[in-house]
Amino acid sequence: MKFTAIVTLASAIAAVAAAPTAPAAPAAPANSTAEIDVAELQERANNGANCRYKFFHPFYSEYRVITWGPWAQDNSWGRGLLDNLRGQCGVITDWEFYYRGDRSGVATFKGTIFCTAKKVQDAIWLASGPTNAVVRCEIGL
Repeated sequence: MKFTAIVTLASAIAAVAAAPTAPAAPAAPANSTAEIDVAELQERANNGANCRYKFFHPFYSEYRVITWGPWAQDNSWGRGLLDNLRGQCGVITDWEFYYRGDRSGVATFKGTIFCTAKKVQDAIWLASGPTNAVVRCEIGL
């Protein structure tokens, strides 16, 4: 009985593999870089963040993130960053956010031992979309 089921399955696979297939549709043409607005490129170039942290083993880590560029100047007071930090890290405590005179934003917070620098970097990248600021969190507040 098992042998019959195996033979039947193998025959079905062979029939599907031998069946003629329609050629794939051509891919849609990619956007030319000449079509991208220069202002958009400059705006993307100005997005960024700086991340520093201190690890208090085995309890928590304390972070300070400085954000700048259009994604940081949306008057949301860091809500997008906080939402993404909670999504990546879970519990975030002692959250504070303020704007400096140069319109850059400063966020300070604490995360559990499970809130690693990599997870904070990922949260910054997600919050700064669609241009996604790439940042590396470094030790030292």
